[in-house]
Order: sequence, then C-alpha cells, then structure tokens
Amino acid sequence: MNMLLVYVGTFIGASIIDALWHVVLFGSMYRVLTPPLLVPEILSRILFVTALVFMVLYKTGGHPKMRESTMIGAVVGILAISIYGLTNFALHTWSLELALLEVVWGPIAGALYGVVIAFLSKKLL
Repeated sequence: MNMLLVYVGTFIGASIIDALWHVVLFGSMYRVLTPPLLVPEILSRILFVTALVFMVLYKTGGHPKMRESTMIGAVVGILAISIYGLTNFALHTWSLELALLEVVWGPIAGALYGVVIAFLSKKLL
C-alpha cells in the first residue's frame, strides 16, 4: 500500500512540476503546438512515472537516498523527455528551440521527480 502512495504522490508531484514548466515558465513557447490529446498525455505520464519509480526503487533496494534518486531520475529524464524532444525535431514537428528546451527539461524534470520519490520513500517506506 505504501508503494502505491509513493507512486501516486510522484504522479501528482510530477504533474504539478510539469505544469509549472510547460504552462507557467514556458507556456508561450508550447502554445504554438496543437493542444495535447488528453488520453495519450495521461498514458505517457503513467508510463514515465512508472518507469521512474521502478528504476529508482529497484536500483536503490527500495530505500533511495536523495543523491541516488536525483541522479537516476536525471538519466531516466534524458532517456524519456530529451529523446522525445529530439524525435519531434527530427520529424519536423518542432522547432529547434522547442526541441532544445525539451532536451534541457529532460534531466531537470527527471531529477526533480527523483527528489519527490526520495522524499516520499523516506516518509512512507
């Protein structure tokens, strides 16, 4: 049950952090894109958070320290978010500026989500 709370808390935290980046900080750059489709957006977030929580907890034996969790999160963020941005650029659907913004966002987002996982794990596991 506590593992589920870590997952749900991470999902909520990641959603808030992502909204701050994509709406508050850089909303004007992302508004040029077509509106996201809700179901694929939710599914991609579920997959990303699932992979990230699994990787952090698996690699740390279920007891992540802040530094480990942050580093693992940054790497997973590069693999998921940064590559997504570069793929959209390669397919000519995004500008170079937007793709580079996602490349920068990948490790930042992953690291921040890793912090959330470490915090929740320490409190709940």
